[in-house]
Amino acid sequence: MKRLSNLLAALVFASLVIFMSCGGSGGSDGPSDLEIAVENLTVSGGFSGPTSVQTDNGDADGEWQDFGITFKGTVEGGNYTVSNVPDGFSDVWANGTWTINDAGTVITKTQGGVDTDIVATIGEGSLTLEFDVDDPSARTSGIAGTWTFVFN
Repeated sequence: MKRLSNLLAALVFASLVIFMSCGGSGGSDGPSDLEIAVENLTVSGGFSGPTSVQTDNGDADGEWQDFGITFKGTVEGGNYTVSNVPDGFSDVWANGTWTINDAGTVITKTQGGVDTDIVATIGEGSLTLEFDVDDPSARTSGIAGTWTFVFN
């Protein structure tokens, strides 16, 4: 009887070990929020024709309807290129590099050696970018302030 009791205890213990080692899917739980944000940010063809460009004072000066931006890279960051920036607005956008925070909500753009944090809302096929521009060169009045670009 003692032998049967020991055998039963061993079977119960072995069963627990087997069930505990099976836990979960054994693989990853899919892409992280950061990976999804970067995948949506680096979409082929980029973003063009913003539906809205705003500054502190309302609609932005300049002809932004043909503006485009393309991000290339990985979760480690990469390069971005811009097209059709209105004359005199290179302090707002010029080609540069980017990195992104772990939450996928703040992009740091670096252009001309200056880092600018951009609050980003990145969706599938949509992008909203909000950032402050200093007036370092004062080439064009009205550039300084908060800028918001919305792409849908």
